[in-house]
Amino acid sequence: MFFYYEIMATLKLLLRNKNRNSNIYVRYSIDRKTLLWRKSGFIIDAKNWDDAKEKSKLRDEDSRNLNTDLRNLKSALENAYNAGISSGIEFTGEWLQFQIDLFNNKIPVVAFDVLTTYIQKYIDEAPFKQNAKKQLGLSNGRVQNLKLFKNTIIRYETDVLKNRSILIKEIDLKFIEKYKMWLFGLGYSTNYVGKNIANIRTICLDASKNDIETSPQIKNIKGVSESKEPEDIVFLSEEEQEAIKNAPIIREALINARKWLLLGCLIGQRGGDLLNITSKNIKELGGVKIIELKQQKTGKLVAVPLLPEALKILEDGMPYKISLVHFNEYIKEVCKAAKISMPTKGRKKLKHNQPTIKGVFPKYEVLSSHVCRRSFCSNYYGRIPTTVLIGITGHGTERMFLNYIGKTTYDNAHQMLEYFSKLAPKPKKAEMEVIRNEVKQ
Repeated sequence: MFFYYEIMATLKLLLRNKNRNSNIYVRYSIDRKTLLWRKSGFIIDAKNWDDAKEKSKLRDEDSRNLNTDLRNLKSALENAYNAGISSGIEFTGEWLQFQIDLFNNKIPVVAFDVLTTYIQKYIDEAPFKQNAKKQLGLSNGRVQNLKLFKNTIIRYETDVLKNRSILIKEIDLKFIEKYKMWLFGLGYSTNYVGKNIANIRTICLDASKNDIETSPQIKNIKGVSESKEPEDIVFLSEEEQEAIKNAPIIREALINARKWLLLGCLIGQRGGDLLNITSKNIKELGGVKIIELKQQKTGKLVAVPLLPEALKILEDGMPYKISLVHFNEYIKEVCKAAKISMPTKGRKKLKHNQPTIKGVFPKYEVLSSHVCRRSFCSNYYGRIPTTVLIGITGHGTERMFLNYIGKTTYDNAHQMLEYFSKLAPKPKKAEMEVIRNEVKQ
């Protein structure tokens, strides 16, 4: 009787000669029939090599660095092998050489097989890509999103893959699931995770069009998203805006940020559009002052009537320009001074360059530029026709608008009933006829 034992892949670093400058080789025994040899890219004096421990015998700094590189190389090759097993790729000498080159930052000619390299290619070609409006050129916001996505992928390669680069053809449903769980484990929001997955799908589909090998599972990749519950919608009520207006602040930067914040709550624009407004955007239409601007994200030209409260804010001129980063920082201080501190569900960063975490915090800590547009939508919903509000905010559909402020189509129907009930003629009061009973004599 014969028994078959499967031979596990074994990886070993060794020398093939006893020279002073001997190449350290990688020998990868994949199975009974496949034995791969390639130079590792590192050399050593043979007399200093410990064959059993696969490292230098010396303990000086250069030797310690060499030993660290060799350990990392072995780890990268083992990870590449495991990823290859799940993807069903063929293990050849070319495959081994490619992985060694990737580790040593010797990117081969066909560099676009590497995910991060192709992402950069996509970013570089942004001016020539078709955007959501079927026009040429991706928006600045979209490009920044792709750069952030690339940095997240690099972090995944560092933290999880021990610096091994991801190949586009390795991206399948199993990879997506591992990547998704890693993102959630770091505390990223569902929407951010969903955007990452959508970006992976976009990059892979574009690579496929350019004859880069991709997994057949790409088209089955589904994104994830979440909708906020009504109680999770963070906005500033008119009473809170009044408190902000009267907050005791003296620092010029905070006074300026307060002006932007209060104006933003009255014109309903995204932070980037708000902070780009200048006096040139203020025009007059039919005796009414308006702010006219082209929204960066949608490309829509919108005209926003300036309410009396907004005109009062602008009596002494426009606030001076600041960055979105500083605006987000300053309005937290402004709202803290205004005692906008009720416990509120939201997200905040505990440390710089770390993902946001979800929890219950003092309200001022969870505020950002989004609060301007959301406050406008929430405070004027039901007071201004929804179609007019959508025309100002630039939402694509009524459903998107209602979801943005945590409303439903039933809320909208109720609003319409209230509106029509005010238009309907009131029933006349029934006139009472007095009937006198005559007493018969």
